[in-house]
Amino acid sequence: MVALFGAPTATPPVPSVTPTQTATATPEPISTPISSPTPSPTLSPTLSPTATQTQTQTQTQTQTPPATLTPTVAATPTVITETSAAATQPVTDVTVLPASPVADFGPLFENRVWVGLYGTCAGSGLGILGRVSATETVTMAVQQALAYQVLLTDTQVVPFFHMVTTIADPHPGADGDYVHRVTTETLGLWVDVAQAHGLFSVLDIQPGYSTIAAEMAFLGPFLQLPGVHLALDPEFSMLDGVSVPGAKIGTMTGAMVNEAQALLNEYALLAGERKALIIHQFDDRMFSGKEELVDYPNVDLVWDSDGFGGPGAKIADYNQYATEPGFEYGGFKLFYNYDVPVMEPATVIELVPLPAFLVYQ
Repeated sequence: MVALFGAPTATPPVPSVTPTQTATATPEPISTPISSPTPSPTLSPTLSPTATQTQTQTQTQTQTPPATLTPTVAATPTVITETSAAATQPVTDVTVLPASPVADFGPLFENRVWVGLYGTCAGSGLGILGRVSATETVTMAVQQALAYQVLLTDTQVVPFFHMVTTIADPHPGADGDYVHRVTTETLGLWVDVAQAHGLFSVLDIQPGYSTIAAEMAFLGPFLQLPGVHLALDPEFSMLDGVSVPGAKIGTMTGAMVNEAQALLNEYALLAGERKALIIHQFDDRMFSGKEELVDYPNVDLVWDSDGFGGPGAKIADYNQYATEPGFEYGGFKLFYNYDVPVMEPATVIELVPLPAFLVYQ
């Protein structure tokens, strides 16, 4: 069992020093390019979103982080709170258990809520993840998860890394697809760390002008692993053939998500577990054809309400998506520096249905 210490005294949170109907296409099994990470069941970490009409934040690696993280150490585990730099709440006798695959392809979100951190393991700029080392980020993710575990006493809260792996660019690049990828070496290191500490990994694709099939093939060696899941970001899916990612809101279709589900369904069979597919949305223009969405047997589909701003608009978007076709599970994103105010965990868990997937950027 690992004891994680420290609590943030400013926004964003500060980590401790103690330092994861039938498929229509079948990906070829690929040997993993990383050392086979093995979750460590003995590590039981102790732990301590606003959809606005438009999300104008441009997600590029050149974005300057609003604050610099300075790790600190405290003697008592604490819960992260977003409202006051001084309002740390000591917590005792509460743990977040290591995540483990669900046997017999059972549902991933049955009596479980995932709570994680968003960014890219390539470095800072897209979110809180990537600003410090992978092991320090484990501490941060576990602390944020504990803020929910102390409230959801009858539900397992699972910490995770949410890593953008295909990153949209404002320039075409040599191949003209307006994206670049995190290297397999860097991605492998972060997935290794996540699995070793009992965290899940969610690998996020901003497609640009690339294709879902091409980007999933790149991620194939990782998607075959237990505890590794997938996210798609329609904001950076440029189907009009002329727009530059980040300059205009992109869009995705039900057929595209079905393609991703079909491929992910096959990776689930290789991994021996169900896979989660998270779709981000904060604007009606980002998606069309929800009525075409298919329920694939080994894929749990999560609709993530992704905008930043005030609680009223964020909650309205979440409620809307929950009533639309294809909805299976609800997701909710919170922004440490762009939500005003950042919703408290006690308020977030009042959403109906209870979000299965909560991610902090």
